[in-house]
Amino acid sequence: MKQLFAICLTGLLIQFCSSPKKEEVENKEYPVLQTMGYYQRFSHKLWLAGTNQNWELANFYVHELEEVTEDLIKNDVIDEGKNLSNLSESLLKEKIEKMEEAVRLKDQVIFRENYELMVSGCNLCHQATNHPYLKIKVPDEKDVFNQKFE
Repeated sequence: MKQLFAICLTGLLIQFCSSPKKEEVENKEYPVLQTMGYYQRFSHKLWLAGTNQNWELANFYVHELEEVTEDLIKNDVIDEGKNLSNLSESLLKEKIEKMEEAVRLKDQVIFRENYELMVSGCNLCHQATNHPYLKIKVPDEKDVFNQKFE
């Protein structure tokens, strides 16, 4: 019996000493910049795939956008005092779901309309987080990026 108690106690001590402390978990940095890069890259590729009617590829990228959004929402991310998770859920999640529907329907008119709505969600979030200088746009032929730099 003493041996069983000693084994259990040793196991608990090992688990306690090796598990992260609460403040270490809370201070873990969420990769916000990397996540925003994913949003920009995947949304741009979604545009290129959809406007070229490559619906299979567009479906891939809209699902990548969904995954990035779900991860951001799940992690309850606060950055510079702003809750990015709540903003993403309210300003972007539904718009990405509408993009998914447009891709499923293989409808370029709905695709373009919903893409513009999704871009407006990005820009509203940038406004709300005090980053109004980050202006996303619908891609065009003259720029490599889907962002306004002027």
